[in-house]
Amino acid sequence: MILFGVRSPLVVEYEETCHRLGLSITAGVSVNGVSRMLDRSIIVTLAEFDPLGTTDHFVACAFTPARRAALIAMAQALGLVLAPALVDPNAVLARTVRIGAGSFVNAGAVIGAVSILGEGVLVNRAASLGHHTVLGDHVSIGPGATLAGNIHVGARAMIGAGAVVLPDIRIGAGALVAAGSLVRRHVPDGAFVVGNPAEERPFDPAKSSLHIVDGE
Repeated sequence: MILFGVRSPLVVEYEETCHRLGLSITAGVSVNGVSRMLDRSIIVTLAEFDPLGTTDHFVACAFTPARRAALIAMAQALGLVLAPALVDPNAVLARTVRIGAGSFVNAGAVIGAVSILGEGVLVNRAASLGHHTVLGDHVSIGPGATLAGNIHVGARAMIGAGAVVLPDIRIGAGALVAAGSLVRRHVPDGAFVVGNPAEERPFDPAKSSLHIVDGE
């Protein structure tokens, strides 16, 4: 397994899941700056990394959808292949769940029956996804978020920590749901919603409760 883009603080969660699964991490590729990996002995810079010298598959380590998508595109341009979904053994998945390559399901997450997750998706620790959840490519679900049944989240949308999305809701592509929000209505593409109940507002990263940190 190759961890691609290892400056994000989230990289340690990928490492821990690989450890629990008994997966060997052969390299941590640092694209930009100081790595936050625990095992510093296998870190290589992008300039040092030889993609022709490995047959290992990769996952991209980043919380934000845009950065994870960019890292995936960068690695694929080097000829690397996305790994099968990385699912922590302490997550609970219904047998009918389908997860795309390069996705990461962290410890304590629960995913209900007949749910479909696209490629490069992140479901962070203790998030709960109800039955018939559909997540588009590169979606990010924050720690402790709860998505009730029959929810569709468009590609590259992000749902912050502790947010709650009620049943039969559609979250548009590229939308942002702030941490702790209660979503009771459909969210348009690219919208930022916050509050209880969640309402659309202009997005100001400096005032957002999403606290986005990726580093890479």
